[in-house]
Amino acid sequence: MASHKLNNASSRSHTIFEIRIDYYDNNAPDDIISSKLELVDLAGSERVSIVSPDGKVTKETIDINKSLFTLRQVINCIADN
Repeated sequence: MASHKLNNASSRSHTIFEIRIDYYDNNAPDDIISSKLELVDLAGSERVSIVSPDGKVTKETIDINKSLFTLRQVINCIADN
């Protein structure tokens, strides 16, 4: 993994937060209504022009952005179905 001059000051992190609510009716204990909300915050990459990259940093930046784009497409596809 490459590093650059912004790594020490970066606050990049990944976060997954899930809220789940289950509703149980005492009159119909087998009927359960469940809801789930998932929030995902993935750290992105800094702009190539800011980090003064060498070839390795540029390649990693491109790969990270491609991965995040693909992940977004998968999440949208799942949400649409």
